[in-house]
Amino acid sequence: MKKTATEKTFSKFFNFGIFPKWTIKNMVFVAILIALSVSFTVVAAQILPIVNIPSYKFSFIGLPVKITGFIFGPVIGVFVGIVSDLLSLIFVPPAGYNPVYTVATAMNGLVAGLFGMYFLSFLNYAFSKKYRLEKLSIKITFLSYKYKQLSTANKRAAATSVANKIIALNSKRKFINENDSKHELKLIYLFSGSAFMLLCIAITVALIGFVISDTVIEKSFIPNRFIILCLTVSGMAALCIFIIVGYFFIDTEKYLVLVPIIVFSAFLSLINIPILSYADLYSFGNGTLQDIFIWITQHILTTPIKIWFNVFVIYYAYTVISKLIYKNNKLSY
Repeated sequence: MKKTATEKTFSKFFNFGIFPKWTIKNMVFVAILIALSVSFTVVAAQILPIVNIPSYKFSFIGLPVKITGFIFGPVIGVFVGIVSDLLSLIFVPPAGYNPVYTVATAMNGLVAGLFGMYFLSFLNYAFSKKYRLEKLSIKITFLSYKYKQLSTANKRAAATSVANKIIALNSKRKFINENDSKHELKLIYLFSGSAFMLLCIAITVALIGFVISDTVIEKSFIPNRFIILCLTVSGMAALCIFIIVGYFFIDTEKYLVLVPIIVFSAFLSLINIPILSYADLYSFGNGTLQDIFIWITQHILTTPIKIWFNVFVIYYAYTVISKLIYKNNKLSY
């Protein structure tokens, strides 16, 4: 009996994120987000001709892809990223193209989907009122079955002890409420978000500070390791401080959306900068890997602005789109 209840609980965790419940409405919204991603890029290219350069086009086409991955999970995010990028090639012929640009766009959906799955699905459910009540129900069900066995065997003392445990667990139900669960979840987001940001900073410091050779750095636009490191880390450190300070001043509902967006935006900058630089090197450069830091430096200079821009645009877009998607989500195909 306990095994069956536990299996039901874990099945809910399995259904989150990677393979979410697929509905007609979700199919429509995915199609809309693909169309939005392509049309947004086409309009931007008409206004700003520089968007024809793939690394700049990436900044525009990536926003709807990140939102899609964040809401629907990594698999759908990757699918939308690949389809959107390939369709955009028809309407916005690039100045230079490399399949690696498509990989970078797909990476937007993958990383946003993974962090969305972890924060919005796993953590939200693991610390929700519903899950805590389900855990109590599993324990009570198991103890009730044990109580019947002890009563049948005339083991009154042991049966009384089990009955007292059941009463104590039942009384706990009254003290579990949604507000306490939200405040506990907010604290978990604080520690998780800060830990992820510190990990991101540590990886950056290790790569730029110790792994990359002086010969490679000297060929970049900023031939100073310390300045490059400061430029790279400053944006991430500011976001980490924002997560910590925001815990005390930002409304809980807003905070629970902002933290995962901040985290995946930081990790995407860490992942996509070398990917985009590699594509730029072979599309516009000489193809010599020793010169890749020239292209990396260009992206590093604009990264802090891009991260903050992404965070707030994705946040406000998500708050609007998610309400439409999650409304009447019981209607399925």
